[in-house]
Amino acid sequence: MEKLNYLYMDAKPIFTTFVFELKQRWKKFIIFCGLSILFVLLGSYLPYALEPDNPMPDTQTLYFQDGLGFMSFMAIFTASFFFGGIICAEFDYKTGYTVFPIINKYKLIMGKYLGSFTLVIGVIGTFYLTLGLLGLLYYGGSITPLYYQSFLISMLYVLAVCSFVTLFSSIMKNVNITIVATIMILLMVYRMTDSLVVLLYPEFEPVYSFNHNFKLVSYILEEDFPTTREDRYEIVPSRFSFMGDFEVREWLTPSIEMGITVFLLYTVICLMVASLIFKHKQL
Repeated sequence: MEKLNYLYMDAKPIFTTFVFELKQRWKKFIIFCGLSILFVLLGSYLPYALEPDNPMPDTQTLYFQDGLGFMSFMAIFTASFFFGGIICAEFDYKTGYTVFPIINKYKLIMGKYLGSFTLVIGVIGTFYLTLGLLGLLYYGGSITPLYYQSFLISMLYVLAVCSFVTLFSSIMKNVNITIVATIMILLMVYRMTDSLVVLLYPEFEPVYSFNHNFKLVSYILEEDFPTTREDRYEIVPSRFSFMGDFEVREWLTPSIEMGITVFLLYTVICLMVASLIFKHKQL
């Protein structure tokens, strides 16, 4: 009993911070849930509602795969806004958190991380729920069980993105700069790097890339998921006309094992480095 009481008292600051984070950010959570629904409607409802002649995908699975393409944008923006200040805000805003010696700062960050992650997953869950309801509306029947597997993979993707933003929050000194920097890196820098890698090293699969590994979220819906390396890429003409008759290798998806491993590695490495930087800043 004494041990349980000790564990409770030890974990109480984390739970208190977790609840405080949920209460503090519920308005932002509602706004992002609304944006999430709007993204789904713009990409998966309005094109067919406004243009009845616009052909819909042949199957519910293809419909979900098309709709999930927008999820990465939603995840990146949401994670950047919810996690951009998770560490640097303690130094930038000099909040009341930092003056309470009764709260261990690592427990504080853990509580904030868990609270923010719960809210981000809630936003992504809203995206999936809205898309799933539209899939039922258009195709009837039931939702394929692979759709739930896709949601589990997306949770790992979001976990990795949130950890990446947390790392930058430990490096940067300003919340707004952190938000802008992480959005630009995840949406632009990674994509440009991927394009260069594909052109210069066509044999190399960009397993380091968030963009490449995110493709697993939609491709896992395939019942005949590509299992061999040769099945996971296509040779396509270059998109740049000035390059002439030039072909590039387009990677369709990582393997399931590789995608999960990369997401977990990003999570562990980013959080470990962020923790070390946070400790150094305190010193």
